[in-house]
Amino acid sequence: MAVTRSRKKKGKAKPATQAAAAVDLDQAPAQTAVTKPIRADTQASPKGSAPQAAPKRSTDNGLFDGFLPHLIARLAYQLNADLIEKLRLEGINIARWRILAVLAMGDGITISEIIDRAMMQQSALSRVLMTMEAEEYVRRVPRRDDGRYVDVFLTEKGRTLFDSLDTVVRRRQNRLLQGFSPQETEAAFALMRRLSRNLVE
Repeated sequence: MAVTRSRKKKGKAKPATQAAAAVDLDQAPAQTAVTKPIRADTQASPKGSAPQAAPKRSTDNGLFDGFLPHLIARLAYQLNADLIEKLRLEGINIARWRILAVLAMGDGITISEIIDRAMMQQSALSRVLMTMEAEEYVRRVPRRDDGRYVDVFLTEKGRTLFDSLDTVVRRRQNRLLQGFSPQETEAAFALMRRLSRNLVE
């Protein structure tokens, strides 16, 4: 005669809806007294001894600090983040600033020249130029000798906007060069120009 053993149930199963709710609420399962979590900043130690602190990760990013393209990219990122915030407070974005700055240095230039100097894609530049022309910051004039080309000029309104923003940007540049002597500043500019030439030659 077969003998059957009955198993005792240790409580009711948790309803599926309650389990799903726990996941949705990012609730981790409760820890029991036997399986206490080990803190991230400690390591397991022999019984009876104090927990040892985990070795700290070195903050010396030697690999990247010795990689010039990374340093240049990081500096460009920091400069752009700082500039974008300052221009936002003045009610303008980085694309408009680039166009204003390029034209302020010498207007009456073609779309292609603006693309090269402002480092913008043609599609993005065309959209911004249309808006700025409608707002009377720039004007586009077809060339008399060749109607296929259009020269772009700053209006008086556009130049006034540039002058008001230039003060903000100059303060940013002064902050970047803080502590530099005139000779060091000149050397820094010369170095950046030389690095740029090396990539295009």
